[in-house]
Formats: sequence, structure tokens, C-alpha cells
Amino acid sequence: MTELAYKDAVRRNGQRIYLIALSFLRSPEDAEDVMQNVLLKLWQRRIGFADEAHMDKWLTRVTVNECRSLFRMQHGELPLEAVEAVLTAPSFEPEQDLVRAVMSLPESLRTVIHLFYYEELSVKEIASLLHLSQGAIKTRLSRGRERLKEILQEDQYYE
Repeated sequence: MTELAYKDAVRRNGQRIYLIALSFLRSPEDAEDVMQNVLLKLWQRRIGFADEAHMDKWLTRVTVNECRSLFRMQHGELPLEAVEAVLTAPSFEPEQDLVRAVMSLPESLRTVIHLFYYEELSVKEIASLLHLSQGAIKTRLSRGRERLKEILQEDQYYE
């Protein structure tokens, strides 16, 4: 990969990688670490990609694997407060309530919701990526949607 191609890939995918990691880990610092690791692996990759879609899928898979690895090393949930600065950033303002609701979901629901809606991966692709059945992904999506509906309705009721 040439330096120019790498810089273009970072520009196009850096924020997406960060948001996947953030949705998985809930920690801006850990998401940045994962993003750096993924981008380093991209730079070190010796085999080219067939097209941008192939690179996008590869980056998503590596990002999820890096998140899982870091999560296993830490053994536990990360506090939601660690993500407050990111949630209140101007780039999130239009969807702040929705982002906050998604981030409050348990990791298993949060990850599939993010991959399905934000990364626009199919149920089949998510199942392959997370090593789960398509039925399990559909169930998690359904449960995630229901929980988001409850969270958003509660927020509207109390405001």
C-alpha cells in the first residue's frame, strides 16, 4: 500500500473505526487505542484489497477483533461516564439522545445495533463477523430495538 493510498484510507475510515470501537468498548481512550492498532495493521498489510468494499469489511472485522481482545484483557464493563465527552461533542448533537441510548445498551446488543444501522452490514455479515448464527443476530437486533424504544420513551416521559 502506498503512503498516499494509506492516507486516503485513514481519512475515509478513521472515524468509522473509532465509532465501532467506541460502541463496543464505551471508552474514548480505548477506542483511540483500537483505532491506532487497526490502522497500524492496515499499514503493515502486505496483501492488497480487491476494492474499497473489501477494505471496509476487512477494517470492520479487524476492529471488532481488536475490541474483543482488549475487552477480554480488561475483564469487565467500562463506565458509561467515560463516554460523556464524546456524546456531547457537536458532531453528535442531532442524534444525541439516540447515541446515548445506544451506548447504554449491553455490549451484545450495542454491537449488533451499531454494525447493522451505522455500518450498514447485513445480518449475514454481522453473524460471520461475530461468529454467531443469523438467528442470534436477529434476536439481538430485535431486543436492542425494543430496549432502545423503552429508553427513548422513558427519556421523553421524564423530560
